[in-house]
Formats: sequence, C-alpha cells, structure tokens
Amino acid sequence: MAHQFVWMRAAILVAGLAGAAHADPNASVNFAVMRNGEQIGTNKISVGHDGAETTVQDDTHIAVGLGVITLYHYDQNETERWAAGRLVALNARTDDNGTKLSTSAKVEDGKLVIHAGDKVREAPPTTVPISFWNPLLVASDEAVDPKDGTVQPMKVIDRGEESLLIQGKQRSAHHYQIVTPFPEDVWYDGNNQLVQLELKGSDGSTIRYQLM
Repeated sequence: MAHQFVWMRAAILVAGLAGAAHADPNASVNFAVMRNGEQIGTNKISVGHDGAETTVQDDTHIAVGLGVITLYHYDQNETERWAAGRLVALNARTDDNGTKLSTSAKVEDGKLVIHAGDKVREAPPTTVPISFWNPLLVASDEAVDPKDGTVQPMKVIDRGEESLLIQGKQRSAHHYQIVTPFPEDVWYDGNNQLVQLELKGSDGSTIRYQLM
C-alpha cells in the first residue's frame, strides 16, 4: 500500500513536470557532485514540454584528478520522454573513464524494448530507469540502468523523514535506501523532488549530490 501511494504521488509529479516546463521551458535543477566534501563534478536535470509529452535531460560530468592530471572521468547524457506518467523512450550515452556505452529504449507492442551495444532486452512497459530525479524509482522492484541497459533487481528500504541542511537551510526530506549492486541513498522533499543523493565510491569515498 505504501508503494502504491508513492507511485501515485510520483506519477502526479511526472505529469506535473509538464506544466512546470510549460511555464518555464528552461526549468532545471543543478547538483554539485561532492567526493569526501570536495566538488568533483556537476549534475543538471532539465525539463522540457512538447504537447502531452515531458522530456527530461539528465547530464552528469565528473572528473577526479591529482593536480593537473585527470585520474578518472565520467560523463553521461541521458534523455527521457514521458507521457501520462509513463516512460515512452530513453536514450543515454556514457563515457566511463574512456569506456563508451550507449543505451536506447522504447515502448513497442506493450513492452519496453532496450538496445545496448549488440544486446536487446525486453521489460514490462511500466519499467522505469535508474534515474534518481524520479521518485517512481522507490516504488519499483526493478529498473533499467541507462549506462548499460541491464534490468537491475532492487530492494527499497524506507528510512523515514529526516532533517537535512540544504542550501543553508534545514529542510524535511524522506530518506530511502535503494539496494542494487551499487547501493544509493536518496532524499525527496514534500513535493517528491530529489534534494540529495549519496553513495560509496569503489575506493570507499563518500559521493554526494547536493543542490547548488
């Protein structure tokens, strides 16, 4: 029942993004990507509107270096198209430290058909991407990884309401732990909008996306 409630509220949010984008075609939110307290990149989520469809552009750019030397970089550009609270299509390109990947997905004949490299997968049409801007994710038990097109099983743990320091002010946010091969923690405010994301890097460092 709790997941059904989240799904309904999140579907309303996705539909509502269309109205927000209609009022402001350049609506966007920006996050600083922090590693152990130091900024290493940015994440920008932009919303556009075209008739009954909502388009969400999610761009992430990360670079970890030592002086002028870049030791690791990660760039991902993902575009999602939504209609009536459901994913219509997805396109993503990722450069993971030189390894380049592309994924596309589209609803066809009542299925979400996913192309990644030379592989084709199918998933239910209600399947959502692992896109943390979208609170529908916490009402799901599997999701598509935009990086490589795999369909990942998930377990979501509800950690309840917490008070966070966001942009210099204390704000209430709902905390969920999303358990996948690479677990993440996410926080959404009372409008079901993402306000913070946190995960552990492969070296044990703490990576946090915080509102700019």
